[in-house]
Amino acid sequence: MKKSYSIFVLLLLCSAHLMAQSGLKKALHSITSEELYTHVATLADDAFKGRDTPSPELDSAAAYVAGEFNAAGLFGPNGQTYQTFHTLRARLGDRNTLTLTKNGIETPFRLKNDFVPLSETGNDSIQNAPVVFAGFGITAPEYGYDDYAGIDAKGKIVVIFTGEPQEQDTASVFAGGRATDYSKLRVKAENAIHHGAIGIILAGSPHRRFRKPPNYWPSLMRNAPEGGVPLKMEKTTGPRLLAVRVGKKVPAALFEGCDKTLIELYDAINTDLKPRSFDLTDVAVSMATTLDTDRYPTHNVWAYLEGSDPVLKDELVVIGGHYDHVGQRNGEIYNGADDNASGTSGVIEIAEAFAMLDVKPKRSMLFMTFTGEEKGLFGSYWYTDHPLVEMEKTAAMFCMDMISRNDTNAVVIIGDQCSKTLTATCEAANAEIGMEMTKTSEWFFQSDHYPFYKKGVPVLFFNSGDTEDLHKPTDDVEKIIPEKMQRIARLVFLTAYKTANAAERPDYIDFK
Repeated sequence: MKKSYSIFVLLLLCSAHLMAQSGLKKALHSITSEELYTHVATLADDAFKGRDTPSPELDSAAAYVAGEFNAAGLFGPNGQTYQTFHTLRARLGDRNTLTLTKNGIETPFRLKNDFVPLSETGNDSIQNAPVVFAGFGITAPEYGYDDYAGIDAKGKIVVIFTGEPQEQDTASVFAGGRATDYSKLRVKAENAIHHGAIGIILAGSPHRRFRKPPNYWPSLMRNAPEGGVPLKMEKTTGPRLLAVRVGKKVPAALFEGCDKTLIELYDAINTDLKPRSFDLTDVAVSMATTLDTDRYPTHNVWAYLEGSDPVLKDELVVIGGHYDHVGQRNGEIYNGADDNASGTSGVIEIAEAFAMLDVKPKRSMLFMTFTGEEKGLFGSYWYTDHPLVEMEKTAAMFCMDMISRNDTNAVVIIGDQCSKTLTATCEAANAEIGMEMTKTSEWFFQSDHYPFYKKGVPVLFFNSGDTEDLHKPTDDVEKIIPEKMQRIARLVFLTAYKTANAAERPDYIDFK
């Protein structure tokens, strides 16, 4: 009797396993090139006017994505389809000052002629803060370069150059003459905050012939361009630096009496790629920046699938990609078919595939299309500061951005250094898909996986490589390769499925 019962249980288990495998195969094959093409063709239509953030057309795109999620039986947490936050368009306020105190003598500088606040600055003031020169403000361990090595920036204002070292040198270890993400102000500001700085004075190349700083504030212009200053995200958590861009007069005063001139320091760093950072003694800076802002709502679109394991369902696997693009310029619509209607379509199809599984994954799933990626990863930064569950409970994040062009058989995997486990899982999944994988850390800062990585979440970013149509009005649906989208989306589905059902969470490696 016991033997018959054991055989019966074994048969039941085998049957359940076969049903699960059958359901998995059915779900995998539900991700089709035809449906992916339809989604891209819809989102990249002229009617959406390039899906700029914020815009009514982007809101219409959000409604389309939400409708596809809902049609698959997937809804947002607590029935909320959107995760809404605000973007800001800034105007200069009534208090923007910069004063240098050196050897007891105060030197005030003039707004517009000597300095301008950056749109990323906070509304605050600093009184008589010490100053440290920090080269280009870059910490790049993979290039063996760190401007903050050997200095203490805590509680100080850092003076840094724009750009990056050897940016005109095709033989440079910094991507050979092409700007890396380290040249971006956002990355420099994050690095300054990480090292405890409270303010940034941003100086251009001392070889630059213009004495005044670049100015984009309409109130300081005779003929202001349409659109005004850049959009920024409303920030509700974490510190915000005070940040100004300066012309030639401010650095000249700061470095007066130093052993080396600013040009000598700039040229020396560019010659041998060795930082020359040091404290500026007998110098203090007071600064204040005030911005007034107009607020515009925008939305991440999300859908939640609860896991089946009573314990592991408290952990989350996120699959995402941005659904915005750059809008219209000079009367032309930038439809963003590859960037990133393709990745958005992948999220929709993968979500539908998970929803049709008879046996749901052990961990819970969150499918997200992010807003404002083109403005500076707004949506993913907002989510990681306001997550559905604690970020410590997010097991992995998979991002798709531009998955529809170039060789049908090739996929670029970015972030494989983040996790040996996650990379191995992706390789195991690819054994069933059969794509040629190229692994790189290039573009690592450039899409919505990056804020997750910063919070300690292992990530993988799936991409098909650059095209000549990137951020051009020629990025249209006629140029996408639906079969390639299908293969990458299936690869992401299988990798996420295996991750969501693994007994252990993937490891996390802090490699940057």
